[in-house]
Amino acid sequence: MRPHPALSGTIPRPAWLPIGLGSLLRLVQIWMPVLGVHSWRQADTAAMARHFAEQGTPIWLPQIDWGGASAGFVESEFPIYPFLVSRLYALVGLHEWLGRGLSVLCSALTIWLVMRFGRRWFNPQAGWWGGLVFAIAPLGVYFGRAFQAEALLLLCAAGALESLSLWNERRLPWSMGLSWLCFTTAGLIKVIPLLWLGLPLLMVQLSSNPQGQAPPLRTLPGRVLRLLKYPGFWLYIGTSLLTIASWYWHSHQLGQASGLSFGFWGSGTDRSSISLLLDLNGWINLLLRVGLRVLVLVGVPFLLIGFKSSWCSAGGQIAISGVVGVLLCTIATMRASTVHEYYQLPLLLFSSPLIGLGWQTWYKQRPRWQPRSLLCLALAVSLTVLSVDYWALEYRQREAWMPLALTIRRDLPSDARIVSITSTDPTLLNLARRQGWLISSKHLTQEQLQHWKHAGASHLAGSFVWDNTYRPMPEQQQQLLQEMVDASPRAWVDPRSKTYLIPIDDLQSEQ
Repeated sequence: MRPHPALSGTIPRPAWLPIGLGSLLRLVQIWMPVLGVHSWRQADTAAMARHFAEQGTPIWLPQIDWGGASAGFVESEFPIYPFLVSRLYALVGLHEWLGRGLSVLCSALTIWLVMRFGRRWFNPQAGWWGGLVFAIAPLGVYFGRAFQAEALLLLCAAGALESLSLWNERRLPWSMGLSWLCFTTAGLIKVIPLLWLGLPLLMVQLSSNPQGQAPPLRTLPGRVLRLLKYPGFWLYIGTSLLTIASWYWHSHQLGQASGLSFGFWGSGTDRSSISLLLDLNGWINLLLRVGLRVLVLVGVPFLLIGFKSSWCSAGGQIAISGVVGVLLCTIATMRASTVHEYYQLPLLLFSSPLIGLGWQTWYKQRPRWQPRSLLCLALAVSLTVLSVDYWALEYRQREAWMPLALTIRRDLPSDARIVSITSTDPTLLNLARRQGWLISSKHLTQEQLQHWKHAGASHLAGSFVWDNTYRPMPEQQQQLLQEMVDASPRAWVDPRSKTYLIPIDDLQSEQ
């Protein structure tokens, strides 16, 4: 049986199909408030955008909601994403779907760039299939519409790779400048791209040539030495690192002055350790997560085929160096990588073209029903993961938290300071669009209540069921909170969502 022409690579495929499908998946529930998986990270980003828009502060003064009675200036990565969202707010008003929409736009452009450098590294068909893989991977879909900077980060990384490759081919000055800008912006958004993006960028310089064949590995030391003698290499690296270091120095000073930080530096960060690296369960969890949410299960064998088929090509060495870079970053940030799944997101940039190449190598002599069946299976797996692990969670959390958040917005002044009893999770503060304090219910004391009252807090807010937006409340704490509500004649309680709002004045003699 002959393969179908549309599956065999003889008919050019339109670029709009992966981009359109990927954008459509990312537009699902774009109107949702900032809730769901990793909502704490998204809430901080949304808070920064809101403060930039409402306070008119410059980009170098990011603010969060959990600064208590202070302005909330915080040590953070370079807040270019929330600042861009704030400019959209200034045009059409504070609508959080605008932030999600910016992520969708960035992700759609990244799909296009993945197809471009997949074509450059391998061939047009492998690039097209790689773009389709990126478009439907559940992790890429979710964080391609999340209210955080990951979609912009991947766009910058893809732009740096594509423009540097273009520089090597045509020596266009603007392409080198664009590569520098994209690489520097990626390093400002997150520090770790210096490794997982820097390594493949280095391989672009060392491995690419007009014939597409990689020079022998034994010549690598000599090629590195020649590159190190090139002044432009040091100008690119030096100015980029100086720009990135300047921001993080300023950000650290800001955190030192305010006492508020996302915890980048110091011994307390505890990013990795020997015990974590030797923890087999941690690695199994990571492999399962990558296999399901990045490779959609179906992509695993095609990734291996892509590795084998591209090992001796220049493009293959670039893509494989990116995979190695992500692995090294995982080792360096093992604790964060096991908790925050968006640390595996950059893998999509490099695994997608390799899977596209593996798929193209496999399907050429297959009957048409086999590739079609696998494509349907991949899409079904992706939609199932997205529905169960991501979209449904947003619905559940909206029902649990939005009644309280909307009540706070309606009944309390815009400058009211509240105490959110959600542990270290700032999601409720952002939903309510208020500033204040974060605390766990087990740490409530009379002294704390007195302190908050003197600092300007007016209400306690939280849930009887949830300790934060995703962890259940221990039964003992539920009883304590119920007693506090019973003691307050002005307490507001929503019986359906099981949330509460208590004036602090009612508790001064009861706690």
